[in-house]
Amino acid sequence: MKVTLRREALEEGRRVLMLSDIHGHADGLKAILKKARFTPDDVLIIVGDLVEKGPQSLETVRAVMQWTQTHTVIPLMGNVDLWRWEFLTSDSPALWREMQAFSLNALGWWGGSLLHEMCAEMGEELTEHTDIEALFPSLQRRFAPEIHFLGSLPTILDTQRMTFVHGGIPHENLNALVDTDAYPLLKFDDFYQAGLSFQKWVAVGHWPAVLYSQTYPVFGPLIDRQRKIISMDGACGVKTEGQLNLLIQPDFRSDDFSLLAWDGLPRITALEDQAASPGEEARYIRWNDHAVKLLEKGEEMSTVLYHGRPMLVPTQYIFLHDGVLSCSDTTDYRLEINRGDRLSLILKLNYGCYVKKQNVSGWYFGRYKE
Repeated sequence: MKVTLRREALEEGRRVLMLSDIHGHADGLKAILKKARFTPDDVLIIVGDLVEKGPQSLETVRAVMQWTQTHTVIPLMGNVDLWRWEFLTSDSPALWREMQAFSLNALGWWGGSLLHEMCAEMGEELTEHTDIEALFPSLQRRFAPEIHFLGSLPTILDTQRMTFVHGGIPHENLNALVDTDAYPLLKFDDFYQAGLSFQKWVAVGHWPAVLYSQTYPVFGPLIDRQRKIISMDGACGVKTEGQLNLLIQPDFRSDDFSLLAWDGLPRITALEDQAASPGEEARYIRWNDHAVKLLEKGEEMSTVLYHGRPMLVPTQYIFLHDGVLSCSDTTDYRLEINRGDRLSLILKLNYGCYVKKQNVSGWYFGRYKE
């Protein structure tokens, strides 16, 4: 697919709501927009990846399709959206079988997939024995509007003061990018670390902003006012404690952004105060740097060596990845907690609770009320 560019002149006095990487979490999308009191007077910009990694991909696509008819909603293409569209428009039985295999694995990973939902609506159960070659042509006809919608999403949205793209752009000459290969702009991994700066704001998703954290995980958006970059992906559907980040501008002329977040996690109320551990002493294991050495294995918590320093991690987070002992995303950071704080509960152990407070994950060791 080639790069397409949509230019939009936003009207003064209208709020601009922006988010990315919904990944099949329709309930979360609806909840956060309800919390924001989203109305037709607002402009909603969705910076790609509507589908997969969640159980409500089809519902998400249909909700966004409907809002484009009743509200000012501008959805963009994400790399996962493009990937699904390419499979769904293919006439290759080999690709259909590949999508079937992926979707069967996705059921265990994320509780569903776009193909599962489509098959269920057609009265078919997707299993390894499903005759996908016989089913796929009917599926393509049945869901032609949704498939067409995914394929029609623009790559770049350019407004008066902001440019939106799912992964990133190498420069601000947008006209030169039109009709080039869209994929590098949709899957621009680690965009913020490319060292680029811009005259206009460039807002992206794709790469979870938490991966830019150094000492402990921060799931809120990264906003660099000097380089004019916003990375808003909250890792919804990708991390256990991932969230949808909704940034709100009161008006397109403003450089002020407020944040609403949704993570779908259960909540607890802290009953005790807790002091934070020194941030510079905290360690944070993330998926692109998660190799560890096991020092002592415990029933709940184990001691591992991470970058030459011992660290306590949940035993259930330790796994083998391509033959290398690894640990799922976690930190040993102890959060600052005030009595009465409402916390998102990620993991409950006798050792303590792994929680999230105001977009930051860490440990709480006090009493709480569920």
